[in-house]
Amino acid sequence: MLNSRSTLILQNLILHKKEKSLKELSEELGVSERTVRYELEKISELLSDENSLDNIEISKGIVKISNFKSLEEFLKDNYDKTTFSSEERELYILMLILFKRVINQVQLSEELDISRSTIKLHLKDLKETLDKYHLSLEICHKKGLELIGKEEDIRQCLLKFLTTIKNRKNIFFKNILKEYLSVNEEGIKLFLNYCQKIMDRIISDEAYQIIKNYLKITILMVRAGHHIDKIKNENFLENTKEYEAVKKGSTLLEAHYDIELSKVEYLKITDYFLGSHTYNLNYSYYENWVEMEILVKKLITEFNKRVDVDISQDETLIDGLLNHIKPTIYRIQNGIELENSIYQEVLESYPQLFDITSEVLEGLEKFIEKKFTKDEIAFITIHFKAAIDRNRVKSKNKKKVLLVCGLGYGTSKLLAQQIKEFYSLDIVDIIPSHLLTKSLEKNSIDYIITTLDLENSDITQPIIKVNPLLSNEDMEILESFNVPRRSKKVLFSQVLEVIEKNTTITDKDNLLLQLKELLDSTLVDDISPKKLTIFDLLDRTYIKEGVLANNWQEAVLLAGEILEKNGCVTKKYTENMIEIIEKYGGYIILAPNMAFPHARNENDVFKTAFSLVTLKEPVLFPNDKLVQTVVAFASKDNKEHLDPFVQFVEIANEKRFNINNFVKKF
Repeated sequence: MLNSRSTLILQNLILHKKEKSLKELSEELGVSERTVRYELEKISELLSDENSLDNIEISKGIVKISNFKSLEEFLKDNYDKTTFSSEERELYILMLILFKRVINQVQLSEELDISRSTIKLHLKDLKETLDKYHLSLEICHKKGLELIGKEEDIRQCLLKFLTTIKNRKNIFFKNILKEYLSVNEEGIKLFLNYCQKIMDRIISDEAYQIIKNYLKITILMVRAGHHIDKIKNENFLENTKEYEAVKKGSTLLEAHYDIELSKVEYLKITDYFLGSHTYNLNYSYYENWVEMEILVKKLITEFNKRVDVDISQDETLIDGLLNHIKPTIYRIQNGIELENSIYQEVLESYPQLFDITSEVLEGLEKFIEKKFTKDEIAFITIHFKAAIDRNRVKSKNKKKVLLVCGLGYGTSKLLAQQIKEFYSLDIVDIIPSHLLTKSLEKNSIDYIITTLDLENSDITQPIIKVNPLLSNEDMEILESFNVPRRSKKVLFSQVLEVIEKNTTITDKDNLLLQLKELLDSTLVDDISPKKLTIFDLLDRTYIKEGVLANNWQEAVLLAGEILEKNGCVTKKYTENMIEIIEKYGGYIILAPNMAFPHARNENDVFKTAFSLVTLKEPVLFPNDKLVQTVVAFASKDNKEHLDPFVQFVEIANEKRFNINNFVKKF
């Protein structure tokens, strides 16, 4: 019978399906080469008993396998629960606890061939894991020990368990989980794809896998009579676009699996969608939480002070961080953990940037009253790394590339930025692997660059596998495929200077536009106009002083009417501002006695602008906050307002700020 260490060695060889050196195996398993050789010799003895003597050969320190399939069958036949290591036994017991909800110590000791005292030690160690999820084991008469806790917490613990098992890459657990998670995935995939289509968003492979696993768990638990009765943030979740999409797709799930899920179950599924990484820039369920924009800008400002490259005006960074941090905060607030980790890789590659990111996130941690995990900090670090690369060193008939990355928008963008920095390629799209076939049908592609192991016999394009952070080895691989290196970047002002010296320019604006399109990422734009300020978007005629309002609705209406009369918005926009405050409360009060009502552009904004109204007497806004100044704003592209808005909020929060003195400047 195989022991635990022999099993790990065989699993390692089978999973990688290639020759390996004794040195590689010893480093990966954390044991000596002598130990690896000894275990392989014992395996060979067992193989010889089954007439498979030639299946494993060690020659000059290299382990060669003649038949991986027969080796995998051998592993399945010779590995059972009685050979588990201590850690594996605990995982197995935890699996039984979470799936069955009741365990019997006597039966367990017989099944695992260990003493009852050893079982008790394992349960004592597992108590710490269960405590993290507010779960416990209590004596149940004639049954054994019963799992006690909220259904929501049990499922969250189970989801974490599945991730742990996946990361261990244990073939036995993988097979036994197939029995416990025996849910056909077809209906789940239909549901997920339908929801993504309705939401008009694409979630990352990691998020896709997490939600898929959660749906499997939900289906099994509901069939077993275990239901979620109540969750946090029900009112908030019910009013999201994600919930609307999930409800529309509910019939797909219920019809395919012949089950009926409650409203709370669908709200919890919505919860996981909200915590997912998305490939859609600017998509956010926090669309009305404008303080996020301020915090992101402050984050960038603080980071900028600590590095020697100016990234303060990098729009790609602003958009990327807004897109990434919002679901990150949601995950942290709701205990949703990332399945994959790039922490160690980022820490080793960019330790200084990781430390700086940790420092500047402290302000955000105070705001959400939660600490960022090392994994989450690592993902945010790569956004800053990409921005530094873009701004430190700022192509015709390029080869078309499809970038397939499973870790979400942030990691994908970093990889894309690295590729653009070193190679002359046109990245047609950045997608998770589950959309590969569909994307290849739509686009003409020369290369597929991926961080994943893609298994698709129908793919005819070269597949180039690289790491999320390009290494020298990755660059050698890219160059072995004749991927063209790109030239250095140039300053826009230098290009224009050469043209002006040698030609007569008849249409300068059109020339600049075409040059930017032609030179693309090889150009450092040092001549474009500066960012807008509050003084550009708040005209004197858009200000009313000392007006009377009986309540906050009237005050917002007055500010909205100014924008309407000046052709900036429709009446519907003003109504939306009031509706949003009624729904979300006084979150728009971002400075003392000052509110900033706004709404999302739903084809009812014609011009980005601000209006300002000061009241004779303050009015009470939701959350019992008094307001005497109302600053309404509308943004045509949901982005143009950002710099002026952040600038004004910062000014309004200064101790010496006086609204009357500010208005006199116009």
